[in-house]
Amino acid sequence: MKRLTMVLAASAAATLLATSASAATYADNWTVSATGGISVVFGDNGLGTPGAETVPGETVTTQSYNAGTGAFTDTFSFMLPNGIIGFTLSSMGFETNSSLMLTSLKFNGADVDFTNTLNAQGGWTVQAADGPYPVVSGGPQVLVVEGNGGPQAVFSGTGTFSKAVVPEPGAWALMILGFGGAGVMLRRRRHRLAFAA
Repeated sequence: MKRLTMVLAASAAATLLATSASAATYADNWTVSATGGISVVFGDNGLGTPGAETVPGETVTTQSYNAGTGAFTDTFSFMLPNGIIGFTLSSMGFETNSSLMLTSLKFNGADVDFTNTLNAQGGWTVQAADGPYPVVSGGPQVLVVEGNGGPQAVFSGTGTFSKAVVPEPGAWALMILGFGGAGVMLRRRRHRLAFAA
């Protein structure tokens, strides 16, 4: 009985690994670094591989791929608190079936800069690095990647998030004193101009 349980457990683990290995799009649950930064890892491990890996309650990914034209759309949704986020993305393909080109990269509807460069092997190298973009909690953040590519083309990316910087009480006090001082100086200047006239 013990041996049967171990065999069943190993079989279940192998099935889970095979399922996630065949998933095309993926967005991992965000992780927090020692300095408080948050990273969201996303990508596609094969445009022609159906399936998606999601983290229930945290991320959602969808993919559409037309094998005839090579057109694809990958959508990544993830939850974040208030703050700012920047993105990097990369892909390199050396043959038609492993190469892709981006036509659009958008975060919450805003364009993210990217480049498609023909490499010496006849494939394409894609790179994107842009931000920061504002993030407001209360709904999923949506990153949409569109382009054309072969069925074995892959890309990976990272969203690096940090909380918006809120001034400390001491900084607020200095700003208020600064504005007050500027107001006093303007008032004195007006007062002097009035006497001079």
